[in-house]
Amino acid sequence: MDNLSRTSFLKRMIRSQAFTLVILLAILILIFTILALLNDARFFSANTFIGILQDLAVPAFLAIGAACLIVSGAIDLSQASVGAMTGIIVAISISWWGLPWYLGVIIALGLAGTVGLINAILVNELRLVPFIATMAMTAIVKAIMLLLATDSQGVMQSNINFKDSTLTSVGNYSVAGFIPATVFLVIVAFIIYGLILKKTKMGRSIYMIGGNPMASRLSGINSKKISYFLFINCSLLGGLSGVIYTARSKQGSLQALSGDQFTGLTAAILGGISFSGGSGGMGGAFVGLLLLKTFYKGMMIGGSSTYLTSVLSGALLIFALTLDVWSQKRQNKRLGV
Repeated sequence: MDNLSRTSFLKRMIRSQAFTLVILLAILILIFTILALLNDARFFSANTFIGILQDLAVPAFLAIGAACLIVSGAIDLSQASVGAMTGIIVAISISWWGLPWYLGVIIALGLAGTVGLINAILVNELRLVPFIATMAMTAIVKAIMLLLATDSQGVMQSNINFKDSTLTSVGNYSVAGFIPATVFLVIVAFIIYGLILKKTKMGRSIYMIGGNPMASRLSGINSKKISYFLFINCSLLGGLSGVIYTARSKQGSLQALSGDQFTGLTAAILGGISFSGGSGGMGGAFVGLLLLKTFYKGMMIGGSSTYLTSVLSGALLIFALTLDVWSQKRQNKRLGV
């Protein structure tokens, strides 16, 4: 790489939203370190950063699924609910039905994929707006969870405990005794999906569908087939998040993933994936997720109330959407649109 190419690369990197987020992440760490010291607590420590890494696993797969769909110009609001339903099914399969854990996981992920398929049918065949279709599916999935969590005496169980040493050890396994194995799984997943988006024909098609649907149809891209894949993929990754949550907590819960309902969306948009589709990548989504989880951990160590954290989480989503709108306006101005 010559000096001119190297300079051009550095300029592109500095101008990227991911680079801006890395700077914000460093500033955030500094702020929370100071605030923690003022409250006789400690933020800048190995335990804190390991805790942040542990918190990444569940929302990471939500973020990946959401990011792929948003790049194509679509959205899925049912993803977190599908994850909670998956956890309920795994817990019920082991505790109530006496099935081995792997069979419970297969059944749960199969149903998660089915929800994604139904979402795709609603959007592609019935021509419903993705926002409306998946919001309705969220209500349906929550109702199904309530039915599943009702025992033979007609009593609804909000938490269903189970005992399976294999599944819980898989969910809580650590490399070298302190690095969660799921962190490596998350990094591999981000890399694979990042390569799919940036380096494959399908990835280029996803960007084209999100950026210019009319041009994608005229160029012969089967947008419907790709849409089916993306909706099913999104639900399956939501289901995988639910399995990881359930394996770690040793229970299926009706409230599982409720705190991460918009985390994936916020991380994707904050990381530079345009809400209107056609731009962004997995690198930015990963940094956006790391920023969010650092923020949540800092608020917790600083003694902030849960309600204030929820308010600020909503403010972060608004901030991410505002950044996206400004970015789109600048891009349109450059193109003379």
